[in-house]
Amino acid sequence: MIKKIVTLLLLLSTASFANTPIRHRTTASLPDGIPTQSAAQSRMAAVLQPTLSSIRVPESVVALVDATVSRLDKMNPEDKGIVMDLISAAKRHIGARYHLGSSGPKSFDCSGFTSYVFRRMGISLNRSSREQHKQGEAVAQTQDLQPGDLVFFGRRGKTVNHVGIVTDVATDGTFHFIHASVSRGVRIDTTSDEYWSARYVGGRRIIGAEV
Repeated sequence: MIKKIVTLLLLLSTASFANTPIRHRTTASLPDGIPTQSAAQSRMAAVLQPTLSSIRVPESVVALVDATVSRLDKMNPEDKGIVMDLISAAKRHIGARYHLGSSGPKSFDCSGFTSYVFRRMGISLNRSSREQHKQGEAVAQTQDLQPGDLVFFGRRGKTVNHVGIVTDVATDGTFHFIHASVSRGVRIDTTSDEYWSARYVGGRRIIGAEV
Protein backbone atom coordinates (compact mmCIF):
# COMPACT_ATOMS: atom_id res chain seq x y z
CA MET A 1 0.00 0.00 0.00
CA ILE A 2 2.83 2.42 0.94
CA LYS A 3 4.57 1.64 -2.36
CA LYS A 4 1.39 2.47 -4.28
CA ILE A 5 0.95 5.78 -2.43
CA VAL A 6 4.54 6.77 -3.26
CA THR A 7 3.96 5.85 -6.90
CA LEU A 8 0.73 7.90 -6.88
CA LEU A 9 2.51 10.99 -5.56
CA LEU A 10 5.25 10.64 -8.17
CA LEU A 11 2.67 10.27 -10.92
CA LEU A 12 0.80 13.36 -9.76
CA SER A 13 3.96 15.36 -10.43
CA THR A 14 4.16 13.76 -13.88
CA ALA A 15 0.55 14.20 -14.93
CA SER A 16 -0.23 17.61 -13.49
CA PHE A 17 2.76 19.47 -12.10
CA ALA A 18 5.77 18.46 -14.23
CA ASN A 19 6.74 22.07 -14.95
CA THR A 20 5.47 23.67 -11.73
CA PRO A 21 7.91 24.41 -8.88
CA ILE A 22 7.04 22.73 -5.57
CA ARG A 23 6.52 25.17 -2.74
CA HIS A 24 7.33 23.79 0.71
CA ARG A 25 5.34 24.98 3.69
CA THR A 26 7.39 26.10 6.67
CA THR A 27 6.34 26.16 10.31
CA ALA A 28 7.07 28.79 12.93
CA SER A 29 10.06 28.15 15.19
CA LEU A 30 9.32 26.62 18.58
CA PRO A 31 9.36 28.93 21.64
CA ASP A 32 12.09 28.70 24.24
CA GLY A 33 11.62 26.15 26.98
CA ILE A 34 10.26 22.63 27.02
CA PRO A 35 6.75 22.36 25.56
CA THR A 36 4.04 20.47 27.43
CA GLN A 37 2.88 17.12 26.05
CA SER A 38 -0.42 18.59 24.88
CA ALA A 39 1.37 21.47 23.14
CA ALA A 40 3.73 19.04 21.40
CA GLN A 41 0.79 16.91 20.27
CA SER A 42 -0.97 20.00 18.88
CA ARG A 43 2.10 21.00 16.91
CA MET A 44 2.50 17.45 15.60
CA ALA A 45 -1.13 17.42 14.47
CA ALA A 46 -0.59 20.70 12.63
CA VAL A 47 2.50 19.36 10.87
CA LEU A 48 0.71 16.19 9.79
CA GLN A 49 -2.19 18.10 8.15
CA PRO A 50 -3.33 17.68 5.46
CA THR A 51 -3.05 13.88 5.60
CA LEU A 52 -2.99 11.68 2.51
CA SER A 53 -6.58 10.69 3.19
CA SER A 54 -7.65 14.33 2.73
CA ILE A 55 -6.07 14.63 -0.72
CA ARG A 56 -8.68 14.22 -3.43
CA VAL A 57 -7.09 12.61 -6.47
CA PRO A 58 -8.97 12.57 -9.81
CA GLU A 59 -10.20 9.10 -10.77
CA SER A 60 -8.38 9.37 -14.11
CA VAL A 61 -5.06 9.79 -12.28
CA VAL A 62 -5.78 6.86 -9.97
CA ALA A 63 -6.60 4.70 -13.01
CA LEU A 64 -3.37 5.78 -14.69
CA VAL A 65 -1.40 4.86 -11.57
CA ASP A 66 -3.04 1.43 -11.40
CA ALA A 67 -2.39 0.73 -15.08
CA THR A 68 1.25 1.84 -14.88
CA VAL A 69 1.98 -0.09 -11.68
CA SER A 70 0.41 -3.19 -13.26
CA ARG A 71 2.70 -2.91 -16.29
CA LEU A 72 5.78 -2.42 -14.13
CA ASP A 73 4.90 -5.43 -11.99
CA LYS A 74 4.80 -7.65 -15.07
CA MET A 75 8.48 -6.91 -15.84
CA ASN A 76 11.28 -9.00 -14.47
CA PRO A 77 12.92 -7.28 -11.46
CA GLU A 78 16.09 -6.29 -13.32
CA ASP A 79 14.23 -4.61 -16.20
CA LYS A 80 11.84 -2.92 -13.78
CA GLY A 81 14.76 -1.43 -11.86
CA ILE A 82 16.36 -0.14 -15.06
CA VAL A 83 13.08 1.42 -16.24
CA MET A 84 12.46 3.21 -12.94
CA ASP A 85 16.03 4.53 -12.86
CA LEU A 86 15.75 5.59 -16.52
CA ILE A 87 12.57 7.60 -15.99
CA SER A 88 13.93 9.14 -12.80
CA ALA A 89 17.09 10.21 -14.65
CA ALA A 90 15.03 11.63 -17.53
CA LYS A 91 12.82 13.71 -15.22
CA ARG A 92 15.85 15.36 -13.65
CA HIS A 93 16.32 17.19 -16.97
CA ILE A 94 12.80 18.66 -17.16
CA GLY A 95 13.19 22.30 -18.17
CA ALA A 96 16.48 21.84 -20.06
CA ARG A 97 16.37 23.85 -23.29
CA TYR A 98 16.17 22.44 -26.81
CA HIS A 99 19.14 22.89 -29.13
CA LEU A 100 19.44 21.16 -32.49
CA GLY A 101 22.35 18.71 -32.56
CA SER A 102 22.90 18.82 -28.78
CA SER A 103 23.06 15.68 -26.65
CA GLY A 104 23.28 17.15 -23.15
CA PRO A 105 23.61 17.63 -20.39
CA LYS A 106 22.54 21.31 -20.46
CA SER A 107 20.57 21.18 -23.74
CA PHE A 108 19.22 18.51 -26.06
CA ASP A 109 17.51 17.76 -29.31
CA CYS A 110 14.96 14.92 -29.20
CA SER A 111 17.23 11.98 -30.10
CA GLY A 112 20.12 13.55 -28.21
CA PHE A 113 17.94 13.44 -25.08
CA THR A 114 16.90 9.79 -25.48
CA SER A 115 20.43 8.64 -26.32
CA TYR A 116 21.85 10.59 -23.36
CA VAL A 117 19.38 9.14 -20.83
CA PHE A 118 19.71 5.56 -22.10
CA ARG A 119 23.50 5.87 -22.04
CA ARG A 120 23.25 6.61 -18.31
CA MET A 121 21.77 3.09 -18.01
CA GLY A 122 24.58 1.56 -20.08
CA ILE A 123 22.40 1.21 -23.20
CA SER A 124 23.66 2.58 -26.52
CA LEU A 125 21.18 4.12 -28.95
CA ASN A 126 21.73 5.40 -32.46
CA ARG A 127 21.95 9.17 -32.70
CA SER A 128 18.97 10.07 -34.90
CA SER A 129 15.27 9.42 -34.24
CA ARG A 130 14.98 7.57 -37.57
CA GLU A 131 17.87 5.28 -36.68
CA GLN A 132 16.50 4.71 -33.16
CA HIS A 133 13.24 3.66 -34.79
CA LYS A 134 15.13 0.66 -36.20
CA GLN A 135 16.36 -0.55 -32.81
CA GLY A 136 14.81 -2.92 -30.31
CA GLU A 137 11.44 -4.60 -30.88
CA ALA A 138 8.32 -3.04 -32.36
CA VAL A 139 5.30 -2.54 -30.09
CA ALA A 140 2.29 -2.91 -32.37
CA GLN A 141 -0.45 -1.40 -30.17
CA THR A 142 -0.29 1.55 -27.80
CA GLN A 143 -2.15 -0.58 -25.23
CA ASP A 144 0.95 -2.81 -25.17
CA LEU A 145 3.41 0.01 -24.45
CA GLN A 146 5.16 0.08 -21.11
CA PRO A 147 7.23 2.69 -19.24
CA GLY A 148 10.69 3.03 -20.75
CA ASP A 149 9.63 2.30 -24.34
CA LEU A 150 10.65 4.71 -27.09
CA VAL A 151 7.77 6.37 -28.94
CA PHE A 152 8.08 8.04 -32.33
CA PHE A 153 6.21 10.83 -34.07
CA GLY A 154 6.16 12.38 -37.53
CA ARG A 155 4.18 14.51 -39.92
CA ARG A 156 0.79 12.93 -40.59
CA GLY A 157 1.92 9.95 -38.50
CA LYS A 158 4.28 8.69 -41.21
CA THR A 159 7.91 9.81 -41.52
CA VAL A 160 9.73 9.70 -38.17
CA ASN A 161 11.18 13.01 -37.04
CA HIS A 162 10.71 12.99 -33.25
CA VAL A 163 11.21 10.58 -30.33
CA GLY A 164 10.37 10.42 -26.63
CA ILE A 165 10.31 7.99 -23.70
CA VAL A 166 7.09 6.56 -22.24
CA THR A 167 6.53 7.39 -18.56
CA ASP A 168 2.96 6.13 -18.00
CA VAL A 169 0.32 4.24 -20.00
CA ALA A 170 -3.46 4.22 -19.46
CA THR A 171 -5.64 1.18 -20.13
CA ASP A 172 -7.09 2.85 -23.25
CA GLY A 173 -3.60 3.14 -24.76
CA THR A 174 -3.08 6.87 -24.26
CA PHE A 175 0.29 7.56 -22.69
CA HIS A 176 2.53 10.20 -21.18
CA PHE A 177 6.03 10.62 -22.56
CA ILE A 178 9.06 12.74 -21.74
CA HIS A 179 10.92 14.37 -24.61
CA ALA A 180 12.93 17.37 -25.76
CA SER A 181 10.35 19.54 -27.51
CA VAL A 182 11.47 22.18 -29.98
CA SER A 183 9.45 25.00 -28.43
CA ARG A 184 9.63 24.27 -24.69
CA GLY A 185 12.62 21.99 -24.08
CA VAL A 186 12.46 18.83 -21.97
CA ARG A 187 8.91 18.28 -20.74
CA ILE A 188 6.18 15.65 -20.35
CA ASP A 189 3.29 15.48 -22.82
CA THR A 190 0.43 13.08 -23.49
CA THR A 191 -1.28 11.52 -26.49
CA SER A 192 -4.62 12.57 -25.05
CA ASP A 193 -3.56 15.79 -26.79
CA GLU A 194 -4.73 15.52 -30.41
CA TYR A 195 -1.53 17.19 -31.64
CA TRP A 196 0.52 14.19 -30.52
CA SER A 197 -2.02 11.45 -31.19
CA ALA A 198 -2.29 12.58 -34.84
CA ARG A 199 1.50 12.42 -35.26
CA TYR A 200 2.16 9.10 -33.51
CA VAL A 201 4.10 6.63 -35.68
CA GLY A 202 4.91 3.72 -33.36
CA GLY A 203 6.79 2.39 -30.35
CA ARG A 204 9.95 0.36 -29.86
CA ARG A 205 10.95 -1.68 -26.80
CA ILE A 206 14.60 -1.26 -25.91
CA ILE A 207 14.87 -2.48 -22.32
CA GLY A 208 14.69 -6.27 -22.33
CA ALA A 209 15.13 -6.44 -26.12
CA GLU A 210 18.08 -6.72 -28.47
CA VAL A 211 19.29 -3.28 -29.58
